[in-house]
Amino acid sequence: MATVWTVPIDITPRWLASPEVQTFLASNDLADASPDPRVRLAQFAEVTASLGHHVGRTFTSVQSASAALFDRTDGGGHGVPVALRLAALRLIVTTVHQTRPAPKPLPARVAEQLGVYVYALLDPRNRSVFYAGSGRGNRVFGHVWAALEETESLRLIEGKETDHPEVTAATIRRIRDIYDSGHEVEHYIVQHQVTAADDDRTAEGIAGALVGVLGLIEAETDTPGLTNLAGDALELRAALVDDLVLQYEAEPVPNLPTPCFLVEVKGAAKRGATPDEIYAMARQSWAAGNAVRETARIPVIVFADNIVRAVYRAESWAMASRTTDTTLWRFTGSADPELEAQFTKKRVTPDRVGLKKWPTNGSVSHLTHARPGR
Repeated sequence: MATVWTVPIDITPRWLASPEVQTFLASNDLADASPDPRVRLAQFAEVTASLGHHVGRTFTSVQSASAALFDRTDGGGHGVPVALRLAALRLIVTTVHQTRPAPKPLPARVAEQLGVYVYALLDPRNRSVFYAGSGRGNRVFGHVWAALEETESLRLIEGKETDHPEVTAATIRRIRDIYDSGHEVEHYIVQHQVTAADDDRTAEGIAGALVGVLGLIEAETDTPGLTNLAGDALELRAALVDDLVLQYEAEPVPNLPTPCFLVEVKGAAKRGATPDEIYAMARQSWAAGNAVRETARIPVIVFADNIVRAVYRAESWAMASRTTDTTLWRFTGSADPELEAQFTKKRVTPDRVGLKKWPTNGSVSHLTHARPGR
C-alpha cells in the first residue's frame, strides 16, 4: 500500500465545490490568510490554474506535490496560505492498495484477426495519448510488460523495438508513473488488418503520420511534451484492445427469439458503462412499428460493435417524436435475466436477420424467420 498525490482530470469542478475552498474565500479570520478578499481571490485563482496545469501528474511525496503546485505561485505576492494548500492536497491524495495487473497476452485467434496494426497508449489520468506504434501479435503490450518487468510475457513479442533509447526510457517512466498511481495504461488499436505489399512498412507509415498529427496538436494547444507524441484521446477513432478481444473471441449468438426488436446503442460499448446507463441509452427514440409495439413483452436486444450488451422485455411504448414520415417510440421495460444469459457478450451480425449491413436508423424488427427478398 502506498500514498500518492495525483491531480485528477476532474480537479476543477471538485476544487470549486470544496467546502474548504468556499470557507477560505468567504472568511477573513483564517490563520495565515489575508483579510482582503481580493488577495484571497487572487491566491485561489493561481492555485486553480496550477492544478489545471498539472492534471494527470502523480507525485510520490507531499513535498514534491507541494513544490510543483505552489512554489511558482505567489498569490499576488502574498504566498499560498496553509488553508488553501491543505485543501488542494487533500483533494489529490490517493491510497494505492494494489498495483493493477499486467495485461494478458492476446488469444491466438484474436492476434490472427488483428494482423498488422497501429496502436496507441493512453494515460487515463488525463486522457492523453503518449505513444503510438505499429506491430503484430502482442506488440501493443510490449512497453507495459517492459515497464512492469514481465520477462516471460516479453518473450511472446515478435520483432525488435526500433525506438530511440531516450523515447523508450521516457515511455517506460510514464507507464511506471501510471501504475504507481493506481491506474493502468489503456491500449487502443487505431487501425488493424493493414494490408499492402509491405504490411509492416505501411503500418510504420501510418504510425508515423499519427505521431506527426498529434505532435501538431501538441504544438497548437501547448500540451506538455511526452514520449514520442502528445495529444487527445483516440476514443472516437480507435478501439480498446479489450473490446476487440471481446469481438473476435465472442461466440455467435444462438437463434434469435422470434419476434424480437434489435437496437444498436453505440454508447453501450463504452468502457465501464453501467446497466442503468445502458438502459437509459437503449430507451432513446426508435422506429418501432405496430407489430413490434403490439407484441406483449417483446424482447429488445441491445448491441454495440456487433456484441450484445443487454436484453430487455418491453412492457410499454410511448411516442417520443413525430416527423412527416416516421413516428419514433420509446420503450419502458426490464432486463430479462434468462435471455441475457443466452445472448450477452455474444456476437450478432446482420446476416442473422437476413441483412448485409445494419440499417442507419439503428433498429431492426425481427418478426418472423422469413428472410428479406425470399
